[in-house]
Amino acid sequence: MRLTGRGLRAGKSRHSIEGFSLVELLVVLAIIAAASTMITTAVVRALQQQDQRACLTNMLTIEAAKDEYVRDHPGATSIPDIATFRPYFRFGIPRCPNNPNSDYVNLLDLTKPVTCSVHGTIKGLSGGQVSEASNQ
Repeated sequence: MRLTGRGLRAGKSRHSIEGFSLVELLVVLAIIAAASTMITTAVVRALQQQDQRACLTNMLTIEAAKDEYVRDHPGATSIPDIATFRPYFRFGIPRCPNNPNSDYVNLLDLTKPVTCSVHGTIKGLSGGQVSEASNQ
């Protein structure tokens, strides 16, 4: 193998170097972009469902605590204040993960089910369904 004066091997031209063309690289980048978009969408959807399930669990926990309060205070229709209700929760009164700065609606009212301003109300305790958020 003899080198020519320009540093190239004899018989090889400068334009015959093997590699990927611009079109091939763009196709690969388009495929990667499409795959990352699908993955990102799936992850965002999973996180939203996780927050909705956490909110449902919180509402069920609050309803159970309200039931305990009614057993301890027969005939009560409401809880006087948050401080009276706080001992019924081991780790504090739960809040919606999408709205951590406000309490659930109807939190202290024993005659109405607890409602989330983001996720709505508990539709059926056995099915664990959450209805659309109500504008109250």
